[in-house]
Parts: sequence; structure tokens; C-alpha cells
Amino acid sequence: MNFSILTFNTLFNNAFKEMEEILKKYSPDILCFQEFLINEENIKNIERYNYSLAEYNNSFIKFGKIYGVATFYKKNLFKLKSTEFINPANNLSEFFFYLIKIFFQNNTQPKTILKTCFLEKKTNKKIDIYNIHLFVVGSNQARISTIKEFMKKNYQKTNPMIICGDFNYYPIQRKKLEKMMNSLGFFEATKKIFQTINPYKIEVKKQYVFIQKIIMPFYKIFEKTFKIDYVFYKNLKHVKTIRIENHYSDHYPIISYFKF
Repeated sequence: MNFSILTFNTLFNNAFKEMEEILKKYSPDILCFQEFLINEENIKNIERYNYSLAEYNNSFIKFGKIYGVATFYKKNLFKLKSTEFINPANNLSEFFFYLIKIFFQNNTQPKTILKTCFLEKKTNKKIDIYNIHLFVVGSNQARISTIKEFMKKNYQKTNPMIICGDFNYYPIQRKKLEKMMNSLGFFEATKKIFQTINPYKIEVKKQYVFIQKIIMPFYKIFEKTFKIDYVFYKNLKHVKTIRIENHYSDHYPIISYFKF
């Protein structure tokens, strides 16, 4: 049984201007969105392409609207077993960055993790999907600590697992993240993708908040290797992973294909 999963930070839902084209062309079996507009109309916009909402988790408010992560799936292929919001404890290293967020009036939550457990109908196998969006303002060490914290009770499970989303992990010390995930038994499906973000698109710049505009010049240093979106997996066979071009988000949609 082959299946596919799409992870995509939609830049405050801005990328939905071309979402129909992406879904019709690639037809992923599971969708993991970050910065998804949480309202009934937006959910129905996705469901009309033969998807069902598994769950969503609110993350922050911008322009009076609620955004968060959301996971959808094809009901003819999967059965939803359970959902869970995971809230790892904060650590001391996050305190300094918390003060920075207050100074810049950054109201995003420090981390958002949504776990969904599916049963694949054909093989009757379970699979756990983690849709993750880690904090923008913070250290790589704090991000690694967050992942370790929420994986403590999960990484030893033998059923297939996928962790995907926007890790916001700075390009420096990337090997440290990959090594840590490997120690937990995970492989990286996005290993051959070296850039997952492009902040210089015209339609993207209009959406940036103050702090993002300040740090934009620093993107140039790592422009061709700026990778903060990942797909990690275990107890599955990876077939291929594709980066999809788009015009309305600073992130590229990433679709990975797997086999049970």
C-alpha cells in the first residue's frame, strides 16, 4: 500500500490562492498544514476535494483571525483512530526569547504539535502523524529539547510514524537535528531537499510581520540552503519526496511518498 503526505506552511493562508492547483495535480492522501486559517469556510474549502478534517490546533491570532495547524485525510483510504494535542514543557533556554517576542509584539505560541493516529483500511496498519510548527523566535537547542520532550513516550513504538512540518530550525547545526532524529530511529525523507523557504517572492513580502522584515537580509547568507521544513519517518519505506513550486507562501509545499 502506497500513500502520500503533504506538509505546507501556507503563510497565513495566503497560499490557498493556488491550493486547488496543488491538490488536483498531486492529490496527497494526508495533508498537514501550518499557519492554516481556522474557520468553517476554510475547512470546507479543503473538504470539497474529497478530504476529511482529522483535527486542528489553534496557534496564534493575526489581523483578528485564528491560525494554527490542521491535518486532513482521505476517508476512503484511512480511518481516524484518535487525535492529541501535545504541549511539551518549556525550558529555561526559552525565557530569553520569550522576552524578545514580547518586545517585538510577536504573539505566536512557542510550539504547536498535533498528533493524529490513523488506521490504513487496506492493510489494517496504524500510523501516527505529527503535524508540527515550532517557534519562530528561539534557539536550535530549545527546538531539539522540545522534540525530545514530546517523543519521550512515543519514539519506541513499533507502528509507522511520520513527523513533519515547519521546524523553524536554523540552517546552522542542521546535522545536530538530523543526528538526534536518527538516534530516535527516524530517517529523513527530505534529505535531498536543501531549500524549503524563499522569502523574496513579491506576494510573500506583503504578508511579513515587523520582525520578519528585520531579519530578511540574513536569509541571503543561507539562501540556497535555507531548510526549515522536514519530513521524518520510521517503520515505513520511503519512495520519493518532491518540492512543489508555488508563488504565495515563503515555504515550498513538500510531498513525500511512502509504502507500508
